[in-house]
Amino acid sequence: MDFLELIKNGDRITLDIFTYAATFSIPASALSLLIAIPNFPDVLKQILAIPLLIANLLYPMLFTSHPVLDLIGSPFTFTVNLRFIELYYVGPFLQDRPVHTTFYNLWVDFWSCIRTFPKPAKETTKDVKKGEVKVYEKDMKFYHVLARCLFCIACVDVLGAWFSTFTMYDIIALQERPVFYFILFLMAGLFMTVGFNVAGYALHLFYCIFVEGGSYSSEQYRILMDHPLISSSLSEVWSHRWHHLFKSSWLAFPFRPTRLVTQRLLAKRTKYYVGISILMASISVFVTSGLMHEYMILCNVGWPVYRQSFIGQQALFFTLHGIGVIFEGIVKMIAKRVLPPSIYNSSAVRVLQHIWVLAFGVAFFIHFMKGFSYWGVYNDHPFQFSRPFIYDFVRAHPAVQPYFGSAY
Repeated sequence: MDFLELIKNGDRITLDIFTYAATFSIPASALSLLIAIPNFPDVLKQILAIPLLIANLLYPMLFTSHPVLDLIGSPFTFTVNLRFIELYYVGPFLQDRPVHTTFYNLWVDFWSCIRTFPKPAKETTKDVKKGEVKVYEKDMKFYHVLARCLFCIACVDVLGAWFSTFTMYDIIALQERPVFYFILFLMAGLFMTVGFNVAGYALHLFYCIFVEGGSYSSEQYRILMDHPLISSSLSEVWSHRWHHLFKSSWLAFPFRPTRLVTQRLLAKRTKYYVGISILMASISVFVTSGLMHEYMILCNVGWPVYRQSFIGQQALFFTLHGIGVIFEGIVKMIAKRVLPPSIYNSSAVRVLQHIWVLAFGVAFFIHFMKGFSYWGVYNDHPFQFSRPFIYDFVRAHPAVQPYFGSAY
């Protein structure tokens, strides 16, 4: 079978759910086993990892299954490749580190998006002695997570039914109705918040039941997506409130290597090398995020459509947000110097900060939405209990139809 011809034509091989679920993580599992082998030559590990990385990257481009698995598959494989490229090549090259890690470290990498893993204390405090690991008191049960998860599922169900009526062309046309377009932007933010939190609570529930025996410490867990629409800065959106699914991997690569390389290059050339290195590292994360979303669109709409209609849009969207973070940082630094504290910390400035975040988000929203709305990523989630009733209601009541898309 000519796999390159499949990719060129935008075709994929359809697998049943169980076959796809059982096979798409095989390259990642093999990479995990290989990196954890002790006393094995580093060069051999690096050579053996190459075909596994290629297979991992190509899998979602060649195979398809249920839309939910398609949605999970492409960002998973992209992030896995980033993490293992750092472990096999970048880290050993830049830091003269062995090509090795433990299964525990990989476990922590995976689960750190929702949970903290305390390390031995560096000094004695009132809570823990030096060298000891803090033990958290378990104060919550699994059903507390289940209740939150069910609430988010209900929100995904209703919001998803509304969103599924909008085609890509509907969303493009809505730019001529700026008020409604802004409402769509807000609803998209809310829909993504509850959608990611369904995933976060599902992971939390799994860990709580099967690893911690049904109870957990609320101090040790975090919400996956912490309401980014209420942020007062783009930095707050992306650093604190957006989901942390890929944070540990992207800190490992590209953030830390970019910072390290930039510091080495600039240390003897400028006294501002630390700040510049952090700036470049931050931009590298936004560029990488853009590339991951480009890869997601490519995998799920096919090369011909991607090349003709969507290439570069996700990279542009995320790079612009990176530039926006830098711009607001400069403005904030200047404002702190020129404005008295009574004005800088005033409610009026706070309101302006919120307006800035929403205005910037809606200004470039279309670049993010075109590819995903063409793909129909929000149409195929498993929670569609209310959709037929909402569709019937819209068809029966022409007065509400202007507030929906055309696909009902």
